[in-house]
Amino acid sequence: MVVYLDMLFAANAFMDFATLTAAARFGGVRAGRLRLLAAAVAGGAYAVGAAMWSWLAVLPLRLLAGLGICWLAFVGQNAFFRLYGLYLLVSAAFAGLAAALGMATGRHLLIGAGFYFVVPGRALLLAAAAGYALSGLLLRGDALHGPLRRETETLTVRLDGRESAVRVLHDTGNVLSEPVSGRPVVVLSRAAVMRLLGEQGGALRELRADNAAVCLTRLAPSLARRCGLLPFRAIGTEQGMLLYFRPDSVSRADKSKFDCVIAVDPEATGQGAYDGLIGV
Repeated sequence: MVVYLDMLFAANAFMDFATLTAAARFGGVRAGRLRLLAAAVAGGAYAVGAAMWSWLAVLPLRLLAGLGICWLAFVGQNAFFRLYGLYLLVSAAFAGLAAALGMATGRHLLIGAGFYFVVPGRALLLAAAAGYALSGLLLRGDALHGPLRRETETLTVRLDGRESAVRVLHDTGNVLSEPVSGRPVVVLSRAAVMRLLGEQGGALRELRADNAAVCLTRLAPSLARRCGLLPFRAIGTEQGMLLYFRPDSVSRADKSKFDCVIAVDPEATGQGAYDGLIGV
């Protein structure tokens, strides 16, 4: 069979981009498109190399190549190895569907360590869409708070010219409200708030449930004027204080404004699957 390397590269770059995107969504993290594109290009190049030199397609090297591709896409993410595992599982789902389609059509859809599609483009799109859906069903635990369940939404928070997109989980247990105005409280992880505040958020590094008042006194005056303290109870915390601030604006995914305040959770909310909690 004649193999065209440009087609081999393009098919595998496309499938790696789809696989990495699926792994990111099921893992509940945001990955930059440029990083995903760079990783997809590396995946396409590896597939070409494995087709030219068969020794590159041996399993240990394929696993190492997958690790390198994930490093390009997800370096710096807290749950990197979980994302790597999701990438491998989604890749297996895609490869299984490609093998099944190959048997059904009598075509060679897999070669070396990658995909090779000599079928109409709609068949390629069908394989990617079916693989995405199947892996979502198989990875229900990791996708529990992802797009298949629609239990999360993305908010855009703005403060003093800064803007940050955060992913929040709808939580019936979050009934917090600001004591004075009664506005609902969105609880975000410390890491998410520090991304928004930048250098102004340095004082939050030492934030705990029992020292919120102390951290408030260490904030810059311009930021402290926007802040307050909110008493709360939670599992494992009989009584504590949450530091909160009033943002310039909060926008929902449909561009509507959400009038709320932002509280800072000292803990790692969601373990990387989401950035915080919003009431239902």
